[in-house]
Amino acid sequence: MLATWDAVKREEKKQKSTSRAMADVADALPALWRAEKIQSKARKDGFDWPDWRGAREKLTEELKELDDAIAAGSGVEDELGDVLAAAVNLARLLDVDPEKALNASSDRFIARYTRMEELAEGEGKSLPALSLDEQETLWQTAKRDLAGS
Repeated sequence: MLATWDAVKREEKKQKSTSRAMADVADALPALWRAEKIQSKARKDGFDWPDWRGAREKLTEELKELDDAIAAGSGVEDELGDVLAAAVNLARLLDVDPEKALNASSDRFIARYTRMEELAEGEGKSLPALSLDEQETLWQTAKRDLAGS
């Protein structure tokens, strides 16, 4: 029934192929959501990993390609985009909403950074005055202090 529905929708929108349906996914969508929608269209054609493990391996492959691009000094934006797309695909296969996951990660970062500032102030210091190693020590303390949040 879903395949029939998709066929009807493609017919209504004059989309003769899956790639045309992908191209019609709105550019105005948040990038993570757009990537997920495009990948879901490919899945309907059977172009998908059988489970999350294949997507996880692909993410590792894309990270290696990013490392190579960084070393070469070119193609970094393209390869970083591929890493992000692979992460979205992994999230989809793990049934995790990538927007929700990234927003939660940002919230955890803010909470940890706030705790780092508090710890530094407690020592009579400011974060910018600390070395990166000292900041990392505070980061690890903040992570422990806020474990579970």
